[in-house]
Amino acid sequence: MKSPYLLFDFDGTIADSIHPLFEMLNKMAPEIGVQPVTWDEFDRLRDLTPRQILRELKLPLFKMPRLISMVLEEYMHIISHLKPCEGILELLSELKQRQIRHALLSSNDDQNLAAFLTQYQIDSFAWVEGTEGVLNKSSYLRKQIRKHKLGQYDLYYIGDEIRDIEAARRNKIKSIAVSWGLHSHQHLQKQQPNYLVDKPSEILDIMNQTAID
Repeated sequence: MKSPYLLFDFDGTIADSIHPLFEMLNKMAPEIGVQPVTWDEFDRLRDLTPRQILRELKLPLFKMPRLISMVLEEYMHIISHLKPCEGILELLSELKQRQIRHALLSSNDDQNLAAFLTQYQIDSFAWVEGTEGVLNKSSYLRKQIRKHKLGQYDLYYIGDEIRDIEAARRNKIKSIAVSWGLHSHQHLQKQQPNYLVDKPSEILDIMNQTAID
């Protein structure tokens, strides 16, 4: 039986970028000409596409490129303040203890990832791959599987967005969707991931079940 190998997304999966994103968007609200949103409103918006969000906020479509640029620029200012998602440090420690190999893939650059991992003394990842932005997660994931020669393993891609599920499916590997990130449990469930978890410890349950099977 192949050994499991877990490939983690970063934002919203390892690092809690959702609450900072909520605060950041409300800070930007006056500049983009909208009213600040409540958490319940934000919770509904984050399952929508960018076009749908613009429609809900009554913003014209031509403002989308500028809005995305503003969000990315402002996000660079808060990235150093990100904290691990609840239960993630314990999960990574347990994976290391059990010698279940795992790696980190992210659209953040290497410097930001290194700063986060150093700050929280995370040293369990077999390797870390960062970029300056990934538009096509499927091809990026395929590239890393080949680069690190992962075909010999039972691969799981762990992320908080529907495009993570799609990337795993296109690469014919298993997906573990996490509901503590960008997209809600209900929204992720519609995409039929192999597994859907609400807390990090449930990933260990999947590994336990896999070992039994």
